[in-house]
Amino acid sequence: MSTARKFKRRFGNRLVELDFDCTEYRKKINTFFNEYIEHKFEDNTGGQQTYHLDYGDISQMKEWIWLANTFGEFLKDSNCMLDLNEFKHLLKFTFIRMPPHGDLPPHTASFIRAMSSINIPLRGRTRIDLYEDNPNDPQTHGKSLECHHYTSPILLNVNQFHGVRNNIDEERMILKIHLGAVSMEKLIKSFQTSQVVKIFDHEMPWSYERGTKQRI
Repeated sequence: MSTARKFKRRFGNRLVELDFDCTEYRKKINTFFNEYIEHKFEDNTGGQQTYHLDYGDISQMKEWIWLANTFGEFLKDSNCMLDLNEFKHLLKFTFIRMPPHGDLPPHTASFIRAMSSINIPLRGRTRIDLYEDNPNDPQTHGKSLECHHYTSPILLNVNQFHGVRNNIDEERMILKIHLGAVSMEKLIKSFQTSQVVKIFDHEMPWSYERGTKQRI
């Protein structure tokens, strides 16, 4: 029997909202943020409070491992057919917190290079605006294409213009999982099939079966 998951909404290869109730993950991740992230990793970027955790930074490894393992559980629960063992070491996690009436202008991924992302809503109204390219200057955005309010995790093409207007009296926060090696096409496909979707055409050299016990 197929385990493929249906989508709530899809906007071509720009954005897909999963039909997945993330209430329990929202509670668990919010609690983890309050206890282990909020007062340790803050960095203000572009009018937002951001908290970024990256693989390989020894000062962040304990928290990064918890997030990576929780993300692995999420992929299984949402019937995603990616093999996390291929790209777990390439995951980057950013908590993005926006104050009431905050604004993030239209942009594409530039500060953190990624092929796609999965955004998990944590607090407030998680709305996102999608834009076309400016036909006269492809490095700037054109007209607005769509405004979407999502309540479940989304698959986002971070290399297409998008922005946020949090025009309510409530803060907004998401956890963005940057996928450095997973194209938007393969990410979408991984939720539509019951077969494993491979990212690379070779096997990974590390193993949970032999060698020094893997710690991530």
